[in-house]
Amino acid sequence: MWATNARQRPLLKAYQPLAPAFAGALAALAGLGFALAAHIMRMGADGPGARALLAAPWIDLLGAKIAFWYGLAIQASAVVIGGSLAVWRWRVLRRRVGLLVGGDALPAPHAPRATFLRTLERLIASADDRPYSLVLFDIDGFRILNDRHGAEAADALLADVGRQLASALPRSAHMARFGSDEYLVFVPDMGIGEAFLLARAALDHVARGPFGMSGRPLGVTLTAGTASFPETSHSLRDAISQATSALQEAKDRGRDTVIAARPNKIGLCRLGAEVESALSDRRVYAAYQPIVNLQTGQPIAEEGLARIVLPHGQVLGADQFMGAATDLRLVSRIDQALIEQALERCRVQSLQGDRRLRFINVSAALLQERQLLAQVASAFSGCDVLGELTGSRNPLVIEITERELLRDPAAALHALQPLLDIGARLAIDDFGSGYSSFLYLTTLPISFLKIEMELLKAARTSERARSILKGIQGIAKDLSILTIAEGIEDEELAGIARDHGVDWAQGFYFGRPALEMAAARMPVTSRGE
Repeated sequence: MWATNARQRPLLKAYQPLAPAFAGALAALAGLGFALAAHIMRMGADGPGARALLAAPWIDLLGAKIAFWYGLAIQASAVVIGGSLAVWRWRVLRRRVGLLVGGDALPAPHAPRATFLRTLERLIASADDRPYSLVLFDIDGFRILNDRHGAEAADALLADVGRQLASALPRSAHMARFGSDEYLVFVPDMGIGEAFLLARAALDHVARGPFGMSGRPLGVTLTAGTASFPETSHSLRDAISQATSALQEAKDRGRDTVIAARPNKIGLCRLGAEVESALSDRRVYAAYQPIVNLQTGQPIAEEGLARIVLPHGQVLGADQFMGAATDLRLVSRIDQALIEQALERCRVQSLQGDRRLRFINVSAALLQERQLLAQVASAFSGCDVLGELTGSRNPLVIEITERELLRDPAAALHALQPLLDIGARLAIDDFGSGYSSFLYLTTLPISFLKIEMELLKAARTSERARSILKGIQGIAKDLSILTIAEGIEDEELAGIARDHGVDWAQGFYFGRPALEMAAARMPVTSRGE
């Protein structure tokens, strides 16, 4: 039999209809051989003097030998032909399914994802809810390699990486191409901890290579996200979604990284429903935290932070619901709500003579909503009061993290252009968190750098951290960029920032975020209204 264990059994079903055909062909060919031998003997019996000839004992023996060996040859041919057809059919089906077992040949470059998922669903259904894990691998920087070396060299690299990756997996694993540069691995009877270690070992194995493109040696690394059933998910689709989210988080942190999905929270679905309800009922509010001038201690700006108010009055901080909002792709709607409130707050306070800067966070999800960003710019320009505030007088500051900006700086700049055109300025959040590239400071219109809180904390005891902080401040000053220290919790941190020349600061030491609920229900007033 071709399938000898449970993980191969679903594939065997595809061959069951072929078995009778092979058996029938074998019997027919064997019968044909014996019939031909008998026919030869009858032809000899009809010739002149044939009766006496056929009466000889050695003639009987010769006829039997002819019939035997001819029939045996026909049977052997049938076995060879049938076996060849079976092997060919096996390879065709495996290419279609895109399945790898124990490091065999690479699946087809465009193996249908749906077919592979159906195979996994059959495996899971026959396993009686036994645990399993998924690992989603991604080749770091593959798009750049493809553009630099060409599609043919990139396809060859994909094949090499796939074979190396498969050789690092246990024989129980199933693997298929899951995207242009992604591989999905299914491992039965494995928990999330073991899957994390397996992914880490696979990354190390692939990193040792060697690989080459265009005749040159090449260092290749992978990034991976893992999930498991039932530890972190309740279904195959949920596990795939979690592995994808974990992979994205790993890519945000850098190359050659593994992230395991967090254990499934019982209230995740309920929390997602709360976020949906809060958006529909306009219960997403901004809590504004002051940003002060470190030299004078006077408030000079503020940042709007997302909050949800539950029907019974409980307030949820961003750290309590943003994870669910990210998984359910609701972050851009939350951003939209905060931007609308910030615009209304700008309008009201501008009428009162308060022209302090308003920092508004923009997520990677919102950067994909270019039409929405254009609408925000139009609403700002269309408001009687705000429309007069342009250029250096515009109070809007768009705040974006380094990882979101550096993922594709040109695309991010293009998406933000409508806001920049009306005079909004750009701030980089979490500067120094591991993605810093000073080159983009020379090409992008950066006005503010918000220094990562952990760097300030490290400066308490580390001379190296203090040197880095001093270097950042010196470069920012030379480029006419203002610096803002985040997460200032006490006078010691404030003093460290002040001593190193940091311009502004925010944190609990200067003021906690204050919830502003009134503006959330007030639309921006435009011309003609």
